[in-house]
Amino acid sequence: MTSKAKLSLLLLIMASPLLASYSAYYFFWHPTKSVNYGELLPIRPVSLQSLQSIGVNSVDSIRGKWVLLSVDSGNCNAACAQKLYLMRQIRTAQGREMERVARAYVIDDNAAHNAEFMKQYEGTVVLRSEPRVLGELPAADGVRSHIYLLDPLGNVVLRYPPNPDAKRMMKDLTRLLSVSQIG
Repeated sequence: MTSKAKLSLLLLIMASPLLASYSAYYFFWHPTKSVNYGELLPIRPVSLQSLQSIGVNSVDSIRGKWVLLSVDSGNCNAACAQKLYLMRQIRTAQGREMERVARAYVIDDNAAHNAEFMKQYEGTVVLRSEPRVLGELPAADGVRSHIYLLDPLGNVVLRYPPNPDAKRMMKDLTRLLSVSQIG
């Protein structure tokens, strides 16, 4: 056997696991189960810096953190209050890692902000936005239905369904915080 043939055989042997994995994935096997509960979204930046802060907390206080984001009216109804409560509980459940997580409530209309109501959600950054700014958040059924998770770089990462399962959201966030090198 010539040295050229030996080299070709060696390269073929080394490349065979890679070729086998690609062919298995693209032709035979398609994973149906994912590990995360939230819907994984295409990486897309959300410019929170262009939003107007309302209240004592500013946009700067959430920079560089994982952000649980809810969008709703200034007249926060029961569904809105439930999302704010859920975000507070999920952040608190992170224990010593909770300082890496922030909460943001974006008001997308001209309704008056109820500062007294928001006292029970202390630490939540309240922002006001124009609807066109929130077009960055993907949702076929409207952005008010979901809770979003933003990474420390300001990209939207996950979208949770309406009335999400709190335990599964906590599991997602715990997993992300344990593997994340940022935020």
